Amino acid sequence: MQFLKAHGTRICREDGGEVLLTGYGIGNWMNQEGFLFGSSAFGSEFRTFMRAEGMDRGRSINQIIIETCGRDYADGFWKKFYRNYFGREDIEHLASIGMNSVRLPLKAAAFLKEEEGISYDGETFAILDDLLDICEEREIYVILDMHAAAAGQSAIGCDDGVDNQPHLYTDAEGWERTILLWEEFARRYKDRAVVAGYELLNEPLALPAHDCLLPELVRFYDETIARIRRIDTRHMIFLQGHRFASRTDIFRPDMDPGFHNWVLTMHMYETLPDLGALGYMLAAREELNVPVWMGETGGSSRYMTVLYEMLREHRIGVNIWCHKAVEGADAATLCTYRLPEGMEKICAYAQKGGPKPSYAMSKAVFDQYLENVRFRNCSLHEHRADAVLRRGKVLVPAVGYDMLPGAGESFKGKWPYSVFSGYRREDRMHFVYEEGFTPYESPGFAFAGGGRPPKYGDWPHLNLQLDEGDFASYAIRELASPEKLELVAKSRGGAVLEVMGRGLSGTLDIPPGGGFARFLAGIIPEGEDCQVKVVCREGSVTVKTLLFDKCCK
Repeated sequence: MQFLKAHGTRICREDGGEVLLTGYGIGNWMNQEGFLFGSSAFGSEFRTFMRAEGMDRGRSINQIIIETCGRDYADGFWKKFYRNYFGREDIEHLASIGMNSVRLPLKAAAFLKEEEGISYDGETFAILDDLLDICEEREIYVILDMHAAAAGQSAIGCDDGVDNQPHLYTDAEGWERTILLWEEFARRYKDRAVVAGYELLNEPLALPAHDCLLPELVRFYDETIARIRRIDTRHMIFLQGHRFASRTDIFRPDMDPGFHNWVLTMHMYETLPDLGALGYMLAAREELNVPVWMGETGGSSRYMTVLYEMLREHRIGVNIWCHKAVEGADAATLCTYRLPEGMEKICAYAQKGGPKPSYAMSKAVFDQYLENVRFRNCSLHEHRADAVLRRGKVLVPAVGYDMLPGAGESFKGKWPYSVFSGYRREDRMHFVYEEGFTPYESPGFAFAGGGRPPKYGDWPHLNLQLDEGDFASYAIRELASPEKLELVAKSRGGAVLEVMGRGLSGTLDIPPGGGFARFLAGIIPEGEDCQVKVVCREGSVTVKTLLFDKCCK
């Protein structure tokens, strides 16, 4: 493998070839979150001040294992968990479906023991070394992500802090221990090309209440980068802004003096996938002259197939959160596992003061947990990866047409208005609500409707209306075998569509009246990227989705 380097606004190999880092974050592996682990609800750990409690994060889960299984069992449990949760089978599967990177969320306490003095855990480093070796075999780049720094950097439960306060910036020992750990990583991995780079902090100062500490965050970045560069001058540095890695205003072009080998990392969830969400990132990219990487994102398959294509068009790599989690977790997971029988009794003890399960029963539950998380025992949801990569069987909403190269080439419309959702309002395309849908109240009148709109607002209920002369284009990627293309559409007065692309040529008659129906547009031969263009030649048509599906052999 070749080292990666920030070359202007692109991430490139040493030979100059561009690399779009595309992969999954291995959430819940070394840094557990209760909703991914299956022991608490999402958001339960977001209170401004709270002691870690109720199996909401790694340290409180560990405490319950100590109480129910004993300290010796707990000491051995986590090393087994790290090895079982993410290993060779997981990595080989990610490589087989076309991923080229993983983001490993690291917990400082797993490497640098939380006790007086500096004592590194050699076994944890050995586990990481083994993963790097396997990833190197399969040419999977690894981003080392400090998800849980010593003392806590985010002030929410995902940083495994003790009390939802950002002690990293006020605790001199926590500050120094975190930097010492980065220096240790730099010493160990400075010659490993499989490491794409070092992500210094995950979601620092996530909540607005802690904006007063932003100067300290910048100072931490400056000091950490300077000390890493005394040891390692080759690896990229990945930097996140505050407010859940959504802000860019703390950064200067010279964050990595003398090397300028850094990447601006952004996180984005549940935001309309259009230029309104992406524009400020692109502006920052140009101003800072660095690559942008979407280090965390997730959502429905409909959302991801539109968002990722938009990012890809703008040469931004993507990392999905997350690779594996318990069944039912609110995350765009590729693999899910079942909770072992009896886990509910342990959770009831931890959260509600229920009867304490016996040592024997508790050990049996956690032994089974260790087996359930193995890749071979998980359920796969590869349709989510197919949606992200736009390949295989994938459904693309008609409103998710290509953004670039832009109006007149990727799409063309004449509609002078916009819907409340605000989605791609600058495109002049005609969006219509699905039949029977009542638009959500505007934000100013949310109180009248009983609360704010759902996370995607009106967007999931939008269809695309093409009038005569209008068109929209859609990318489909890496077809390993021929695929048929079907349009789900309807027309009040009848319409004629022309569908063009590799292997596609001809018109499609949409009869008048009736509801949505599937119309076969043709067969796309196997091959790499293909652009499908849908043009309305006569009449007016409402298109709901484009469905790409493998042909029967």
